[in-house]
Amino acid sequence: MKGCNLIYFTHTFFCVWRFYKMYKQTMGFVRGIGTGLVAGMALATVGNQMMKNNRGFRKRANKTLHTVGELMDSMQYLFK
Repeated sequence: MKGCNLIYFTHTFFCVWRFYKMYKQTMGFVRGIGTGLVAGMALATVGNQMMKNNRGFRKRANKTLHTVGELMDSMQYLFK
């Protein structure tokens, strides 16, 4: 009877430990996503203000986006 209780206790202990470790890993992942979202919003806000105030920056940004779009089209054509 005591051996059965010991096995039950160890099984329960390891299940709880496994769930605790999974919880910790998940929270780290969620924290990383949250940090990325905050950094992205900050960059978008700064970029938006620069686009409104600076005509030269707006022109260079438009050229860069056009060039990146052409690069993506070339990569798609390469893999077809």
